[in-house]
Amino acid sequence: MTPSPPPVPPKGRSSVGTETPTLRVGMPAPDFDLPAHDGTRVSLSQLRGKRVVLAFMVHAFTAT
Repeated sequence: MTPSPPPVPPKGRSSVGTETPTLRVGMPAPDFDLPAHDGTRVSLSQLRGKRVVLAFMVHAFTAT
């Protein structure tokens, strides 16, 4: 089997991507914010001390 050639960076870029550090169970997540259902933005730091569950789904499997 012949290995695939390395990926080519998109036009105007010098690299294909950057490595994202992996969080381990129990490690604190970096702060980020997302749009809420009412149009406001909610940051993870606003929820400090509360239990937070994030569920990421493929758009094809959502109701919208």
